[in-house]
Amino acid sequence: MIEIINVSKQYRVDGVGIPAITNINLRIEEGEVFGIIGASGAGKSTLIRTLNLLERPDGGEIRVDGKDITRFSSKELQNYRRKAGMIFQHFNLIKAKTVAENVRYPLKLTGEYSEAEMDRRVAELLDLVELAEQRDKYPAQLSGGQKQRVGIARALANHPRLLLCDEATSALDPQTTQSILRLLRDINRRFGLTIVLITHEMDVIRAVCDRVAVLDKGVVIEHGLVTEVLLHPRHPVTRAMVRESHHEDGTDLVGHLGLPGPLLRLTFLGEATYQPVLERISRSLDVSFNILEGVIGRIKDTPYGQLTVQVIGTDPDVARVEEAFAHQSIHCEVLAR
Repeated sequence: MIEIINVSKQYRVDGVGIPAITNINLRIEEGEVFGIIGASGAGKSTLIRTLNLLERPDGGEIRVDGKDITRFSSKELQNYRRKAGMIFQHFNLIKAKTVAENVRYPLKLTGEYSEAEMDRRVAELLDLVELAEQRDKYPAQLSGGQKQRVGIARALANHPRLLLCDEATSALDPQTTQSILRLLRDINRRFGLTIVLITHEMDVIRAVCDRVAVLDKGVVIEHGLVTEVLLHPRHPVTRAMVRESHHEDGTDLVGHLGLPGPLLRLTFLGEATYQPVLERISRSLDVSFNILEGVIGRIKDTPYGQLTVQVIGTDPDVARVEEAFAHQSIHCEVLAR
């Protein structure tokens, strides 16, 4: 659906050009949830705002359904933006308007709907985000999570095909963040809506995204399926972000422990996560496994586990152990022999 081709953008500060993003090349498929993650200043906000030309790139193309939006006329861009809803970090609600009026506002701007049609659409959206009972309240009377639900309803008003989320959960507490992420997952599934979100939190990527791009200093350092990027990160910056999200201290476990015997990192996906695979292989090969560290969780809808284990046995055959795990569809990485 979206092709980002060699897109760059720089800002001028005291007459000096400061690159924000450089030669970005990404493809976002229709109906997927695509995450963009990076530290503060990595270029995330600039990149997502180029997708509706709130930031116009200095070079490159942004193709949506094969059409380069950077070449759109004012009228074409206006029509495109109606189908590209945006959710903001700090909600951007109109303080003097009620919840219902905020959601109604983008409908009114089009001049294409009757009063009855707008009433029906507002009611439908407030039901969707579970705020029907708050319709006559003002933003100041709402919690942060409720404000963001209003922002989501407003972004959906004109039946968009694309939803852009600019740090949509970073101003919320963890429990509220999870409720907003559940709502976004539900919207994606029910309406087949393409969602592009930026965040600095790996847990957000893990909870809702299908694919992810990692930005560092304005450059995409790696991208791919979330299961691949999070479980097998290649770049040091990505590895550090994954460790931090698991509350690891970054210690080199192999060098730190100095344990004898082979050390393996095992990655489980899907149903294998909950199967007694270690016990089966232990019995079949007459070896034991000492679990040194690990994590079990979910990446969107997929269960996963990752364990670091020591193989204990009389001169264990590492190749046979690797083969046994491969036969069980378990990814096995030898950390030390």
